[in-house]
Amino acid sequence: MSMDVIHHRAQEFQSHIRRRNLREYLAAVVVVFGFVRFLWIYPGWMTKAGSALSIVAALFVMWQLHRRGGSQPLPGASGMSIIDFHRAEIMRQRDLLRSVGSWYLAPFVPGLILLMMGRYFQVHAPGRTLAADHRVIILGTAIVFLVLGAVWLVNRWAADRLQRKIDQLDGMQ
Repeated sequence: MSMDVIHHRAQEFQSHIRRRNLREYLAAVVVVFGFVRFLWIYPGWMTKAGSALSIVAALFVMWQLHRRGGSQPLPGASGMSIIDFHRAEIMRQRDLLRSVGSWYLAPFVPGLILLMMGRYFQVHAPGRTLAADHRVIILGTAIVFLVLGAVWLVNRWAADRLQRKIDQLDGMQ
């Protein structure tokens, strides 16, 4: 693989990171507005506190993504080789994806639990029996945590793919 190819791949990788982060920032805006809406429409302190905690979690996650996973400019005259830069960036993103459970998913758990508890104990759907509403809430909670597990798993697979790219670069040196 030539240096031009590696340089092009490094540029594409940084571009991919910028697009991913932009998608995440836009999703965070949607999440924040959604939970702000919940603050207004749901009665009960648990649902309100859960919504507020979820807003704080979304803002924290975006700060962490910016701090840990922002794209970096390609090296110029810094003396760092493009291979070393690209490898270090892939490693940084791999580590980011491997730790997604602690900085991306875990911050949402307290708010989501409090929100679901508020729905279970304080706010019930009109036109639905209490037992039926509780079944819907339990099913919804299970689905939410299955989705969180799927997000964790997809990020682990992506980290494994990045590790294979690192191994490929290591084979070139």
